Amino acid sequence: MAGPLARLMARGLVGASLAASLAVAMPAWAEQPDPPAAVPVTSNAGMGTGDAPLTTPLPPVTASAPRAAAATPAPVSAPTSSAPVRGGVDSAGDTPQIHPSHPSAPAQPAHAETAPAPAQPAAVQPAATIAAPAPAVTPAPATPPVTVAAEDPLAPVAEAIAALLATPESVTSSKKEQEALVAFYGARQNMPVFVGLKGVDARGKAAIARFEAAGEDGLEPTDYAVPLPRPGATAADLARTELKLAVAVLTYARHAQAGRFDPGRISALVTPVRDIPDPTAVLAKVAYAPDANAALAAFNPTHAGYRALKAQLARVTGQTPGVVAVPPGAQIRPGASDPRIPTLRTRLGITGRAADDNAYDPALVDAVKAFQEAAKIKPTGIIGPSTIAALNAGATPGGGSLKSDVIANMERWRWLPRDLGEAYVMVNIPEFLVRIYQSGHEIHETRVVVGKPETPTPLLTREMQYIVVNPAWNIPPSIARNEMMPLLRSDPSALARRGIEVVRNGSGGYSFRQVPSERNALGRIKFMFPNDHSVYLHDTPSKALFQNDRRAYSHGCVRVYEPLKFGEVIFNLGLPNDNWTQSRIGKMFGSSERYVNLKQRFPVHIVYFNVVVDDAGRLAVREDLYGINAETKTLLGLTSKQRIADGTSTRGTAPKTR
Repeated sequence: MAGPLARLMARGLVGASLAASLAVAMPAWAEQPDPPAAVPVTSNAGMGTGDAPLTTPLPPVTASAPRAAAATPAPVSAPTSSAPVRGGVDSAGDTPQIHPSHPSAPAQPAHAETAPAPAQPAAVQPAATIAAPAPAVTPAPATPPVTVAAEDPLAPVAEAIAALLATPESVTSSKKEQEALVAFYGARQNMPVFVGLKGVDARGKAAIARFEAAGEDGLEPTDYAVPLPRPGATAADLARTELKLAVAVLTYARHAQAGRFDPGRISALVTPVRDIPDPTAVLAKVAYAPDANAALAAFNPTHAGYRALKAQLARVTGQTPGVVAVPPGAQIRPGASDPRIPTLRTRLGITGRAADDNAYDPALVDAVKAFQEAAKIKPTGIIGPSTIAALNAGATPGGGSLKSDVIANMERWRWLPRDLGEAYVMVNIPEFLVRIYQSGHEIHETRVVVGKPETPTPLLTREMQYIVVNPAWNIPPSIARNEMMPLLRSDPSALARRGIEVVRNGSGGYSFRQVPSERNALGRIKFMFPNDHSVYLHDTPSKALFQNDRRAYSHGCVRVYEPLKFGEVIFNLGLPNDNWTQSRIGKMFGSSERYVNLKQRFPVHIVYFNVVVDDAGRLAVREDLYGINAETKTLLGLTSKQRIADGTSTRGTAPKTR
C-alpha cells in the first residue's frame, strides 16, 4: 500500500482493514485490487398492456437502511462507485441506496398488468437466462479504535471535528450526508482533509478552485461558497471550515453528476435514470486523489453532446441577452421583400446590408438554407411557420438568454446514466429524430413522430428487450372512451372497417382490440423496452406525417419512419451473427403476432434536448415542444432572481399510448 494511506497508517491514524476499504475509492496509483464485478439481473420491469413477459422475475430483496454512526464509529468501507437512484428521487433525499455490485441489490420491480399474455411461438424465442447472484461478501473485521497522539498538532482540530459531528444535523440537512461525514471522519479519527494549522491547505484550495470555476459547466459558484478562516483561527474555526468544505464537495459532486433538482418536479412523465454519487465514495475520492480539482471536475458528464454544449457556453457567455424573435406572418420566398428581413438578418448574424433593406437576397437565402438544414427542416429557403418557430425557439422574452438555454440543456445531460451503453438508441423529442449508436459512433438516423403536447412522450431510460411482428393493438381505456365509443355511436360499422374488435369483459364493460393488419395503428412491427408508461417505438400506417417538419401527433408512443431499415439495425444488434435483412423481417409479416427476444439487450434513452450542436459546430435551437426547457430554467433560477427551492409541477399526466 502506498501514498496517503501508508502515511496515515504510519502515524497510527488508520487501521489496516480501514485502509483497504477506503482504497477502493482511490485511483489506480493506490495499487489496490479491483472489487468484485456486479452480476447482471434481468426482470419483467414495465411490460406494456397485453404484452407477454419474456423472463421470470426474481423475488424482491429488501435492503435495510443504514444506521447512524456513533461519535467515534468503527471504520466502514467506502462504496466502489456511484450508486444509481432510479426515477424521481431527489438528489439530496434520504431514500436508501444499494450499490449495483451488492449481492442484495433488488431487481427492477415489475409493472403491474392484468391483461392476459398472448401466445408466443417458440420458434422465435430464445430461452431466457437469469444470472446467478454474486456470493455474499464477508466484511473485513473492524480494527480497534486508534487514538490520535496528544502531541499531534492537528489533534485539537480533530477533537473539534468530533464535537461538531456529535450533532451532524447541524452540519448538513441530508441524512445520507450526515452518515457519510460521521463514517468518513470517524474512520480517519476525525483528522482533517482540507485544512491545516495555517488555514485551508493545498487540497482544500484545489477544491475551492473547482468551485470558483463551476460556471464553466453551467453550475452556480455561489452554491459552493465557503467562508475562509481568518489568520489565527482557533481549532473550532478550522473544524467548521473543514466540514463546510466537505459538504460543499458533496454538493458539487451531486450537482455535477446528477443535476440540481429532482426532474420529476417538472412532470410525472419526466422519469430519467440518474446516477447519484454515494457521498462516502465522493469524500474518499476527493480526499485521496492526486488532484482534488480534477477529481471534482470528473463528476460532470463526459458525453460528447454535453462537451459540445460546454464549449458553446464559453462562446455565448457575455453576449447580449436574448435572441431576436422573428415576427410570424406569411411565407417569405427568395427574391421577395418583407419588413421582417432586417430582423431575420440580425437573428442569423448577416451583416453588410442597410438597416432598412427588406429584400430577401441570395446571401440571406443561403444562410436560411444552412439554418434549415441544421434544424432538420427541408432546406428550401422558403421561410414558413416551421422555420420561424425554429428561429424563435431561442428567443426568450421573459428575460433569459441563449446562455440560459445552453445551461438548461447541459443540466438535462446530467439526468442520463454516465454509461449510455456500448450500443444504444436515443430519441430526441424536440428534433423528432431517433439515432442508433454503437461503439461511440452513430450507425443509423431516421425521423420519428412523437407525442402531442397534450399527450407528451415521456423521458426515460429502459432496456430494449424484444420485438413484436404483426402486433395487435390493445386500445387503452382512455382512447377507447374518448375516441372509439363516439365513433361507434355515430357509425356502428366504423370500427369493424378498421379491424377493431369490441370485446365484452367480465365486469360488464368493453375493451377494444385492433387485430394485426396493414391498417393497425402500430403498423407491422413494434420495438419493446418495457416501462411504467407503456410506450414503445413502432411502425404506423400514417406515412405522410413523416413529411412534416413538426411531427407531434401521437398519444405518447414514438412512430418510426422506414421501420424495416430501423428494424434491420435493431435485429442485428440484438441478435448478432444472425444476418438479418429487411427482406427477412418482411417475410414474417402476416396475420398473427410473433415475438422475438433479443439475446443482446441495450438501452433506449428518450431525451429532450432542444439546444444541440450540429455537425458543423453551430448551435441549433428547436421548439420547446412540451415546455420542459422553460421549466428547467425556472427551477434553476435562470429566468428569475430567486431559484424555486420547493414545490412541484402538475404539468404532465400519464400518456395515452399509441
